[in-house]
Amino acid sequence: MKFKLNVLLTIMTLVCMLTISAYAEAKMAVPRVTADAVMVVDNKTGNVLYEKNADKREYPASLTKVMTAILVLEDNHNDRNVKVSREAGNTPYASFAYTGQVIRQFDMLTQMLLLSDNVAASALAEAVGGNQRNFVRMMNNKARDIGAVSTHFVNPHGLTDYDHYTTARDVFKIANYAMKNPLFRRIVGTKSMYVNSVYPPGETLFCENTNDLVYDYDGCIGVKTGWTNAAKGCLISAAQRKNNEVMVVLLHSDSMESRFTEAAKLLDYGFDILSGH
Repeated sequence: MKFKLNVLLTIMTLVCMLTISAYAEAKMAVPRVTADAVMVVDNKTGNVLYEKNADKREYPASLTKVMTAILVLEDNHNDRNVKVSREAGNTPYASFAYTGQVIRQFDMLTQMLLLSDNVAASALAEAVGGNQRNFVRMMNNKARDIGAVSTHFVNPHGLTDYDHYTTARDVFKIANYAMKNPLFRRIVGTKSMYVNSVYPPGETLFCENTNDLVYDYDGCIGVKTGWTNAAKGCLISAAQRKNNEVMVVLLHSDSMESRFTEAAKLLDYGFDILSGH
């Protein structure tokens, strides 16, 4: 009788352990996403928590502007006034700055990052690089310095070009580097702010962050959205909880909306791993 009881207890213990194991495995299962390429990374250590097609070549869309911002901030002329040239003013789509307008460099950078302003990106490239072609050369040199060796830029804003490409792994490297700059981190974590025009004087633009997770996801600290018809939904998102910081990179998600819901699920997944759940 005692033997049978011990066997029964052993079986019940094994069943319980298997059930707990199965529950833990299900809880830690990687969320299904439509994004073609994904990285989930412990942003403090660089440890990869999950990756999918991380080295596949993709269009980065406006995630490009992270590199533009890096060079603008390292130019260290935040108070310089930047005038929008005719060439920069002709940059299409998602544009709020215009030919002839003058904006302080740091304010224009904020406008570019929060509103994903393409004209602002072109004007900043000219201010820092002398012209856009030279600035693009600087972008590619910086990418190599950071270790983003599978990336090639042809413009400062991310509009589609066959020779303008990156990978999810490289995007992480660039974003991780950018987030070490306190000014960049402050801007991309901002929900909204006003940008004042130097010329014409008196003009004010309300800049609202295009990253929905800054408003909706607990602990979100940025980073950047992107969308073109070719690139589809792109997003770099980072969040902090307690002592942990997770960064997610999504490239070619099905829609503008799906990139946010998918990134939120992947951030949860990353935090679950780091917290040992």
